[in-house]
Amino acid sequence: MNWLDNVSSDCDQPIAAACLMEGHWRYQPHPFADPVMCRLVIDLAAPRVVAAQVIETGLEQDLGSSALEDLTQALLEQDVHYRPGAWGFCPCVVLPTWARPSFSEQQIEELERIQGYLVDATEDTIQDVLRLREEFLRGIGVTDRHIMRATGAPDPGTAARKGNRMVN
Repeated sequence: MNWLDNVSSDCDQPIAAACLMEGHWRYQPHPFADPVMCRLVIDLAAPRVVAAQVIETGLEQDLGSSALEDLTQALLEQDVHYRPGAWGFCPCVVLPTWARPSFSEQQIEELERIQGYLVDATEDTIQDVLRLREEFLRGIGVTDRHIMRATGAPDPGTAARKGNRMVN
């Protein structure tokens, strides 16, 4: 297994680099509902569902944390994480643009630790901390755009202008 070199981490166990796979799965939200088609990304290193979205009837809706946990359980019960290719999953290095990522507790702790380093950084160390943050995010397959999507913040790549026109 490939481990991130988490210089910032104070814990004994480094966080595994993500091993992301993308594919589709029929998800039954509750016992009396019809299954719906979802697109999802799983992290084989965890193993867990990182992001999922309902894509039926022209509707694209992100699934919440309890649905992600249910999907993870369903995939584990089917042993999908052992042979994801046999289930139609394909590797991806970075989360797809549609994905609203979820984070494991360890990943959240690491992001908070790095955020603390950013707060305490000086002009001399800020670039090192930003580089560390970027390497960590890249290791788990996440970009700044995914972070913005996960937190509900507006996309920094677009700005409103007079007359409601958008510029990129």
